[in-house]
Amino acid sequence: MANTKKYWKGIDELKETKSFQESKESEFSQSNSIESFLADDQLSESSTGRRDFLKFLGFSVAAATVAACEAPVIKAVPYVMKPENVTPGMPTWYASTYYDGSSYASILVKTREARPIFIKGNKHFGITKGSVTPSIIASVLGVYDSERIKNPLKGGKKSSWGAVDKEISSAIQNANKVALISNTVISPSTMAAISELGSAVKGEFEHIQYDAISYSAIRKANESNFGKSFIPSYDFSKAKTIIGVNADFLSTWLMPTEFAAQYGETRNPESDSGWMSKHFQFESVMSVTGSNADYRAMTKPSEEESVLKYILAGLRGMKGTIPSSLKKTADLAIKSLQEQGKESLVVCGTNNTGLQQLVNEINQQNGAYGSTIDLYNELLMFQSEEAKLMNCVKGIESGKYDVVLFYNSNPVYSFPKDGFKKALKSKKVKVTVSLNSHNDETGTLCTFNCPDHHALESWADYQPKTNHYAIAQPTIRPLHNTACALESFLVWSGKAERGGKDSTVAYDKIKETFSNISGADFKMVMHNSCVDLPQPMLEDSISFNSAELAAMPKKTTGTEVITYQKSAIGAGIHANNPWLHELPDPITKVTWDNYITMNPVEMRKAGYKTTYDQENGLSMAKVTVNGVSVTLPIYPLPGQAPGTVGIALGYGRGGNGEKIGKSAYQTAEYGGYEVSKNGKPKSIGANVFPMLSTDNNEVYYSNSGKISKVDGEYIIAATQIHHTVMGRHSIVRETTKEIFDNKGKEAYNPAHTLQTLDDDLNHVEKPVSEFDIWDAHPVENVGHRWGMSIDLSSCIGCSNCLVACQSENNVPVVGKDEVRRGREMHWLRIDRYFASDEEAAVGTKKNKNSFSYDQAEIAALNPKVVHMPMMCQHCNHAPCETVCPVAATTHSNEGLNQMTYNRCIGTRYCSNNCPYKVRRFNWFNYPSYKKFTEINPAQDDLGRMVLNPDVTVRSRGVMEKCSFCVQRIQATKLKSKIDKKKVEDGAFSTACADVCPTNAIVVGDWNDVNSKIRTSSESDRSYQALEEVGIRPNVWYKVKVRNEQNNLLSKLQVEKKSHHGSNNKHH
Repeated sequence: MANTKKYWKGIDELKETKSFQESKESEFSQSNSIESFLADDQLSESSTGRRDFLKFLGFSVAAATVAACEAPVIKAVPYVMKPENVTPGMPTWYASTYYDGSSYASILVKTREARPIFIKGNKHFGITKGSVTPSIIASVLGVYDSERIKNPLKGGKKSSWGAVDKEISSAIQNANKVALISNTVISPSTMAAISELGSAVKGEFEHIQYDAISYSAIRKANESNFGKSFIPSYDFSKAKTIIGVNADFLSTWLMPTEFAAQYGETRNPESDSGWMSKHFQFESVMSVTGSNADYRAMTKPSEEESVLKYILAGLRGMKGTIPSSLKKTADLAIKSLQEQGKESLVVCGTNNTGLQQLVNEINQQNGAYGSTIDLYNELLMFQSEEAKLMNCVKGIESGKYDVVLFYNSNPVYSFPKDGFKKALKSKKVKVTVSLNSHNDETGTLCTFNCPDHHALESWADYQPKTNHYAIAQPTIRPLHNTACALESFLVWSGKAERGGKDSTVAYDKIKETFSNISGADFKMVMHNSCVDLPQPMLEDSISFNSAELAAMPKKTTGTEVITYQKSAIGAGIHANNPWLHELPDPITKVTWDNYITMNPVEMRKAGYKTTYDQENGLSMAKVTVNGVSVTLPIYPLPGQAPGTVGIALGYGRGGNGEKIGKSAYQTAEYGGYEVSKNGKPKSIGANVFPMLSTDNNEVYYSNSGKISKVDGEYIIAATQIHHTVMGRHSIVRETTKEIFDNKGKEAYNPAHTLQTLDDDLNHVEKPVSEFDIWDAHPVENVGHRWGMSIDLSSCIGCSNCLVACQSENNVPVVGKDEVRRGREMHWLRIDRYFASDEEAAVGTKKNKNSFSYDQAEIAALNPKVVHMPMMCQHCNHAPCETVCPVAATTHSNEGLNQMTYNRCIGTRYCSNNCPYKVRRFNWFNYPSYKKFTEINPAQDDLGRMVLNPDVTVRSRGVMEKCSFCVQRIQATKLKSKIDKKKVEDGAFSTACADVCPTNAIVVGDWNDVNSKIRTSSESDRSYQALEEVGIRPNVWYKVKVRNEQNNLLSKLQVEKKSHHGSNNKHH
């Protein structure tokens, strides 16, 4: 007989009362139809309960998808006809190209359900070889910026394309004089459309190209020496000797995406070529490039002329004069140039024709042309025409122009001395049109705003160099009622009609242009994103001719003020991007601010504070240049040239309340904005473009000025307030190329040992690895064991890895106030260590007996620098796992230290027990708490579309950390399983390794004996940070090798005598 017993919890359930039925239905929801689901008004709320979320899981959606239970739900319609190339839950990659007027790269864009969510470099095609910058990676966030102009505007009010097109077309075609002011346009199709626009003008048409950062002096110098205005191609991969004079070519100068990859090829001491480049840097402000130099000299702008003339004289066998502080480095540079001859390269970043002519003379003297410098493959970027723009300003002031258009340019913000702002405010131009994406400083003063698509929404083509052509394709349908600028130009010239969001005008024009440029297959070029063009027929060869030197920079008096670009914010194009504001500066580690940099030795003499923390700020100072003054905190920067100060460009955006983005302003401690005296939100930092001078129609970025102390302090937010490693050899290890080549591993990378007793009770030293009080995890030689290797010689500190990690793993933005409290959420940090006077090299004590820890805290006047990426080390004996009371952090059988978020109760014991301090705690519910509304994209209906649905959005009270991109590991294993083959080496890559321009980061399966990670980990240069603690990390570092002469270090790094007399050399 069947069991018919019935169990019940209460009388209501037994009787099945009406109230019980209602409560049961509310607990276990009934299935809904699509119509009833979409008609639910509660779905429009900003947050969603778990039950509604579970209802939603049954749908494949065409718009924004949900990244986690706490993420909001937007009404969406399920696929009726699924797009052929979209599989819900699987990423789609598009090969494309990025160009914003200053940065260029061939890229791959990852999309999920038609949403771009991640950008990395294209390592297989293009001139940049997979190299990108932080701003390029973070640009994906700009697609979802809710402050973008969503419709065409007239007088700041919403209009329609039909209405604005009619008025603008009429004004252009009937104008006596029209000016189009743009950044450098390298798109052949857009240039053709601009030409059509010029033909439609009844009167005179003028296209003026203007870049916020000018390189016009290089073109002028080449015109005087070669008879042609151009910028050549530089190849750092062929240069055995590199000399940089005020040129941050690894971060901001010209083409850092191309140069960083080339430079990385020359910085591996174990390379097959057998050589390593020798890098000399002469600069004022410590830059990313300077921090990587083998020899660096603190050089004032006024001393650059003497440095270049001295080097040139030395190469010619003549005597020269140079300040005594620079002579030693300059002499070494001359010797190295003479030894390497044509396999050398000298570059200068100062925008002065005379200095660039000296550089040309040096490169000619050494035979670099035709070797490291290609004269026949010109760089077509940076064709800024300052002289034309200055005349245009005068013309606007006098009312000579009827129509002025602005395309991807913001001269009201970036033009020196506020000249353009005053001209535009005069209202003497009948019609002004801005095609910029935001109502920025220039756009707010224009009659019409005709917003361009975001780069990821639009077709485009580019020709960055004479012999290279690239295509950018849309990765998402336009989110707003915007229009491609190329289409706008054709419409206003009467050559095309609007096509709406699905317009093919730009595509058709690009295809037509391509057919005239190349005979390659267009579909294949779209697939690869680019193609090399055949070398054009040359009428005459380009030959060098010495010319009379142009005027040198004026001699300065007083303090020399250098305005420079930071690697993240640059010239201010991305000043509305919260990922970039929260990105610590590679050198200062400061976030969310610009500041005055000064050498700490000079600061102490002048009475400025040189220390800071979360409660104590820095001193304030006022800098005045060319009658323009700014008041900012003054930061102690080791390596800053005495007698100089530096201030970053690109800040002070939106000073008059322009809507350039929610994250462009200072936020208050508990949410909302800090407000200035005019009632507008306070800008972050100050705009120093008005300080620039324009002598001889050249923009100068360094000028003489005055600095004075101001009362008060300013709290800054920095992710690192200690500057040195204080001789801790178990963290950072450094040696020289000479020691590495001629001595064994025990000299520069000795193993950690402990003393013990042998069977005869003799004291002997044994490797730390032989001592073990843990039960070992069975990860070696069993299945997979994921590991990582980081080469400190190749790591340049660019911070690409940090931004990529944030993008891939939904790391929240927390803002300045939280960062200053030490609550930043980045899973990966890059520790920057300056050498102290107590060290022979970073991490190596000069004298162990007299070593002073007090003095070791103070960086040297001009210190050597090491950049060290630090993330969860995934220790096989992880101390965090043993202290978690709820087993929220555990060890996988593949060597990964895992986090189970819904089990974590937030004791933070794991963080306390981590020797690397790489765990992050969610102090707040960042996607919803009001304090983060202005800065966290996850609180914006559009911004949250950038979230990666493969990674959980963590909630308050939960610990998080680097996962080795476990979602990628699982996807790689699944693909290999489907393909019925083992996981191949290189098939899996973390986000950080994906974007490293120098390939410093290697990841893979350590159990694969033929894998790159296994080979790298077994190198003589490999060591594990804090290995002596005995926690067996799965991350290896490789000793930093500097190509310099360091006699003291050579004396200290000696090999231990073995009992067998072996010197244990690595080769």
